[in-house]
Formats: sequence, structure tokens, C-alpha cells
Amino acid sequence: MNKNILFTILLSTFGVLLAQPDWEDCPGCYEFTATMTAGVSDEGGNILGDDGDILAALDADGNVRGLGTMLDGIGPSDGLILHAITIRSNAGGDIISFKYYDASEDIVLDIAETYTFVINENSGNLFEPYPLNIGSSNEED
Repeated sequence: MNKNILFTILLSTFGVLLAQPDWEDCPGCYEFTATMTAGVSDEGGNILGDDGDILAALDADGNVRGLGTMLDGIGPSDGLILHAITIRSNAGGDIISFKYYDASEDIVLDIAETYTFVINENSGNLFEPYPLNIGSSNEED
């Protein structure tokens, strides 16, 4: 195989992995939790959730406060991909923002909504997910 072709294959295969955000969750770093089951919608109202996508909860300093796991919806949300996320904090009242990594587009997107942390709160469920909507992109112009 031609070295240039091999290099191109390797670059395209591993390029997405290198472009993913370096978000790391630290469950032991925070004392309290809240849970959320969310539906993430793009600007056209389509629910997002494909292989490699990541929903992240972040504090005002950009520290990761939780990473989502994708679930299949049931009942009224049957056929939709939902995101279950445990959000962490050391106190109630922290303002949590969200970002979404869309692996197919290889881009990190801002979520318009924020969440005020409440200890032990459960927001959204498989039947009525908490709505999160894509705001603007983090792309540099």
C-alpha cells in the first residue's frame, strides 16, 4: 500500500479521536449529585444522539460536572435517543451549563439552557425528557 494512502487512512481514522474534547468526569471530586434525563435538540428541532456524541455538564470555570450516557426513549419518546447524566457539585445553587460534542460533524456545540444545581434532584425521565437545545457553535470564525 502506498505510504501516502496509509497515512491518509490513519489520519482520517484517528483524527476524530484527536479532535474530541478532553472532558474527564471525576465522580469522587464532588459531594452531591443530581440526575437528568435529557433530549438534546438541534436548531431544527431534531433530537441528537449518534455514536461518539457526548453531552457534558460544566461549571462556570469549565470544570466537568458530569458526562452523559445515551439511552433509548420509551413511551412518548420511543425511538429517540436520550442522554442520562449525573451532575455533581459540592453545594446547591451552582449554575451548570452544557456542551454537546457531535462526533459526525466533529464539533462542540453550546447548549442554550443552564441548570441551577439542586442536591438529589431528578430532572426529566424516559417519558418526558428535560429539553436541552443547541445554541451557537464554539467554532472559531
